Amino acid sequence: MTYNSIQEILDICQNNKIPFWRVVLETDMRERAVCETESFETMRKMYRAMCEADSNYDKSLKSESGMTGGDGEKLHIYNMSGKNLCGEYVSLAMEKAVKMSESNACMRRIVAAPTAGACGVIPAVLLSYQELYHTEENKMVEAMFVSAGIGNVIAMNAYIAGASGGCQAEIGSASAMAAGALAYLEGGSNRQMANAMSFALKNMLGLVCDPVCGLVEVPCVKRNSAGAVNAIASAQLAMAGIESAIKPDDVIDAMRRIGNSMPSELKETGQGGLAATESAEKIRKAIEL
Repeated sequence: MTYNSIQEILDICQNNKIPFWRVVLETDMRERAVCETESFETMRKMYRAMCEADSNYDKSLKSESGMTGGDGEKLHIYNMSGKNLCGEYVSLAMEKAVKMSESNACMRRIVAAPTAGACGVIPAVLLSYQELYHTEENKMVEAMFVSAGIGNVIAMNAYIAGASGGCQAEIGSASAMAAGALAYLEGGSNRQMANAMSFALKNMLGLVCDPVCGLVEVPCVKRNSAGAVNAIASAQLAMAGIESAIKPDDVIDAMRRIGNSMPSELKETGQGGLAATESAEKIRKAIEL
């Protein structure tokens, strides 16, 4: 059982009468020569590592540059005040996304999903969902397989690294992976999962990778929060029965072509975009003192 595109996964699902997540699991079993239990438990370990990273957030930590740390706690306080602008789920996802990304900048243990720079998106969407809706862990692990399948297709046909395709490849891919997984948790069909993925990635096309001082902190941390919210919005569009006019694999192809067109200054070099602003230059000088 092999797939190289989202459509191939959907075809395998239909022809074999199996869910999306099982296609990914059985492919992993064959490629790594492991049994079903080992494959499933490996994914469970990754999910639990996300949970551990979330619970171990330390609001007192600051990154070595001093640019990052404590903002996740600020979001938590604001959410608890009852003044938050978003609903409970979106607010919690924003908070967890920032916390996870700050932990990455502070050299804590995280899960690169699909990269360290985008590590906050998937756990923010999934952990918040389980916390609020008390979904059993096995179901959450199945959702992880859905996200992994989407991420694998993107990696095969485009990029997941900012240095190759800009931030659309990192936050965009993570958001697409999370959107598909969330549609699964909501009981969506395979087609709805694919549509959720399409919406999320389309919304992120063209996003450049422009880290200030070349560090995965500004604007990366806050973009994780935006990626999580985008995933939730995209899943809701799909669950409402809205169809993406552009097929999932065409969206991925578009992302690859856009990445190829980006100048090197906008692909993780820290030489363009926000990294080339007056504000960024002031930060750089302060760090070098």
